Amino acid sequence: MAESEQRQNGFAIAVIVEGGLALVAMIVASMFRVPLREQIPASGEQLAYAALRGILVTLPMFAVFLWLVHSSWATLRDLRQQVEWLVAEMFPSASLGQFALVALLAGVGEELLFRGVIQSLAGKWTTPLVGLIITSLLFGAAHALTKLYFFLATAIGLCFGALVLQYNDLVAPMVAHSLYDFFALTYLSRRLRLSGDTAPPPHELP
Repeated sequence: MAESEQRQNGFAIAVIVEGGLALVAMIVASMFRVPLREQIPASGEQLAYAALRGILVTLPMFAVFLWLVHSSWATLRDLRQQVEWLVAEMFPSASLGQFALVALLAGVGEELLFRGVIQSLAGKWTTPLVGLIITSLLFGAAHALTKLYFFLATAIGLCFGALVLQYNDLVAPMVAHSLYDFFALTYLSRRLRLSGDTAPPPHELP
């Protein structure tokens, strides 16, 4: 298969992987009798408040993301190059609709699995606080592109997990996760297209 064809398959791979996480979450939840439905608000008003909480949570996340992208600190510059390379390789010509779909599937699938299932079970088997910490570390490990990225993802996991503990609601972290991913993907993709550059692969980074 040609390299260009492999790159075009990045969108399909992302859809399959992120969508598959939701399926895995539902299967595991069924096996261990985790009541995922109880973590979804039942009324329209509750859904609206949950969505609003998710939107508010993304605001500081957007600010931190923009700082990371434009920082001149060498460690952050290297991380940015790695993430840009990954975006360029997986989504060389993705549309806004494709980014929206990937972000939505990531937000729903990952939150169902990590906050809905893993945090629920870990909290049940230990304590809610220990469950939050364990789940956040696992979430960070799943996104450990670099040590710094592991730290940042763990911090985001703690934030999302705290929302669930406080409100017993998965919608807020789903909304925040989806919005952040969509913003990051579209911003980095547009940045790469405007610059006309492609970040070097990780092994070529200084």
